[in-house]
Amino acid sequence: MKDLKVLFLFLSIALFGFTSCEETVEVSEFDDWQNRNIAFIDSIASVARANSDGNWKIFPATGLDEGKEHANEYNVYCHVLQAGDGTGHPAYTDTVNVNYSGRLMPSKGYPKGYLFDSSYEGELDPEFDVPVKLPLRGTVPGFCTAVQHMVAGTTPYSGDIWRVYIPANLGYGAETTSGIPAYSALVFEINLVSFYPVGTK
Repeated sequence: MKDLKVLFLFLSIALFGFTSCEETVEVSEFDDWQNRNIAFIDSIASVARANSDGNWKIFPATGLDEGKEHANEYNVYCHVLQAGDGTGHPAYTDTVNVNYSGRLMPSKGYPKGYLFDSSYEGELDPEFDVPVKLPLRGTVPGFCTAVQHMVAGTTPYSGDIWRVYIPANLGYGAETTSGIPAYSALVFEINLVSFYPVGTK
């Protein structure tokens, strides 16, 4: 009888334990979003500064006040996926032809990051994708900063291709816009195809 009581107690504890483990608290996709995005950019900054593969570039945002260029949230972090074979860089006032996609940082529901905008379908294929024309000064500061350091190619598909990590304050900051929550770091894949001074084409 004593053995049965012990067995019953053991089963009750085990059943209660399993039930408790199965209870989960739903976490919103964007809970603690600002802090998570700051931590994300800090982690990218560490990888970029280590530059173990030799393909990282770090640029302070265009027009920064003196002293801010060393803070993680005022830099743009660029991972070179393909080095272009052209020369020269777009100016702030130039118009650019680019292929690009923009994502949020990776999250539980979107392991690759939520895709909020793209000029092409699926994976980038510079040989076949049709670039879009953008006035560079009309883009967010982080995008504008990165593209000013890129080179186009001697052919439509031999320009720079970079993955660009932009802190929230160099993107849309505290503003929520077009499916992008406030305080979002932005991750762009950018292929610079060509550029020219405004008004020339």
